[in-house]
Amino acid sequence: MAADASGAMGGEDGDESLDAERARIIGSIYEVVLNPEHFDSFMADWSDFVDHLARRLGEMHVSDEPSSRQLEDPVIEAHFRRAFALFERMGRGEAVLPAAGEGREPLVRLGRSGSIVSVRPEAATLFGETVTLASIRAALEPDSATRLAAFLAAFDRAPASGRFAVLSLDETPETESLPGGGLVAAVTVRDPGGQGFVTELRTMGIGWGPALSAILVESFRLTPRECELVRELTCGGDLPAVAQRTGRSLNTLRAQLKSVFAKTRTGAQPELMRLVAVLMLHGPESEARPDAAPGAGQEIGVDVGDGRIMPVQVVGPEDGVPVIFVHGMLDGLASLGQLGGALQAAGVRIYAPMRANFGSSYADPRIREAPSLFARDIGTVMSALNVPRAVLLGHMAGAIYAYAAAARLGRAVAGIAGVSACVPITSIEQFAAMTPRQRAVAYTARFAPALLPAVLRAGIAQIDSRNVENFMTPLYPRGTRDREIVGRAGVSDIIIEGYRYTVAQGQKAFQVDAWHVTRDWSALVDGSECPLYLIHGELDPVVSLRSVREFAQARARAHVVEIEGEGQLLLYAQPEAILREVGAFARRCLATP
Repeated sequence: MAADASGAMGGEDGDESLDAERARIIGSIYEVVLNPEHFDSFMADWSDFVDHLARRLGEMHVSDEPSSRQLEDPVIEAHFRRAFALFERMGRGEAVLPAAGEGREPLVRLGRSGSIVSVRPEAATLFGETVTLASIRAALEPDSATRLAAFLAAFDRAPASGRFAVLSLDETPETESLPGGGLVAAVTVRDPGGQGFVTELRTMGIGWGPALSAILVESFRLTPRECELVRELTCGGDLPAVAQRTGRSLNTLRAQLKSVFAKTRTGAQPELMRLVAVLMLHGPESEARPDAAPGAGQEIGVDVGDGRIMPVQVVGPEDGVPVIFVHGMLDGLASLGQLGGALQAAGVRIYAPMRANFGSSYADPRIREAPSLFARDIGTVMSALNVPRAVLLGHMAGAIYAYAAAARLGRAVAGIAGVSACVPITSIEQFAAMTPRQRAVAYTARFAPALLPAVLRAGIAQIDSRNVENFMTPLYPRGTRDREIVGRAGVSDIIIEGYRYTVAQGQKAFQVDAWHVTRDWSALVDGSECPLYLIHGELDPVVSLRSVREFAQARARAHVVEIEGEGQLLLYAQPEAILREVGAFARRCLATP
């Protein structure tokens, strides 16, 4: 029976108090529409409101269905729907979907009068140890130096975004940091750290994505290796240069290029590059798309049927034990960004599919069916990539989808490793153990699902803003182990890029996952019989170690590895140790017929 929140309060005094609370909540959501920086104060108000609501509704045991006790408040619901419509009408702003090549920081960022705002270390190879406007101009061909001066003068007169110029270096450096063969782009954009505009100098190259790979496979029947060769050629250089970069045989590359020429009806490398450029201009990637996921190694677009392309990141040694990484709902594939060395040491090869509605994957509005659809797609991915049997690694909320895949694929899944993995919610007490921000979202998904899109969209507005760190830090309170990990050099940048990539398509991915993580999905677990290896931090603030222990105690095939002194960010805190555990578990599983 649905419960009315005002009725749950009881009494006229309670109703008046709730009315005042309603007014504050409604005003707060509109403040976020106007200024995303108010998201924190909105979430503080909303957290108090929804905590109170959950206590009043009194659902003690959680089922696999939506809660029968939900907020029924037409006033708040109407205003949240209106706020959501305003968010959608206002759009996502300029920085949501970076154009190809813009996922990383620019080589150099220039302010007014050519002042140096920021410099990436690679820029020293091109412009000298001390990068100045003078050293940049000295590194350019005379014509390009003159063009840059005119470009900056025009920018000083009328600062704006959208100006673009191509500049040629006087001498092409012997470095892979300049894939355009001696070309850099000058482009004006909004200053990510301030209110005005800046000029960015960026390397130039073709933005390679899953859709481009898919076109080459579908239209020209190129093999994955041939697609990889074409991609390498777009980075500049001839076959000997590609052979040196990749460590592949020059004779093999020559044979593959001859096959590529025949299939694409091109007769030389310039013609092939022109074809790729035309496909970029007129194909599905001609519109703005999210850049490759942070830390991506090789990206392969797999056709999973019905015209849907699922991007799959492949990272780690080619002879490594196969592990399919099933990402969670917040940082996507961000954790892969710092696993390169650890994967090599552990001998693990990661295949990481991007789930529907995340990043550049296909969109799918279905909520209840999401785990079973993913399970079907993973079977197709494994077949396409010639991975007959593997261990699944469910990271955080990705565990739900790993269990669904194991239930469908049977023997093809040799085992499931969980890293900071969620477990089925069977009691309201499991919500109570979460941090306030995460508990507020979980309660909203469980007890007020009609309001969830507006809440999530407000969070996305803050992710899109200049102060995305303000979205991240409340998730990891001061004094916690996870806050300490986020404070390590580079970690927060990796996680933030993961946030941006995850929300590239909007709030739908969050909405789907939030529905599943707040219910009892034990039936998915019971659909398989493979070994379970759960690596969990003692101080995890979202999924308590106690709930993981109870989950494992109910299943003889489950084993828990407790990591003392760690929280939720295990893959960022101890990547080498975690991957050693995963690699050893995967080898044991795959050795068993």
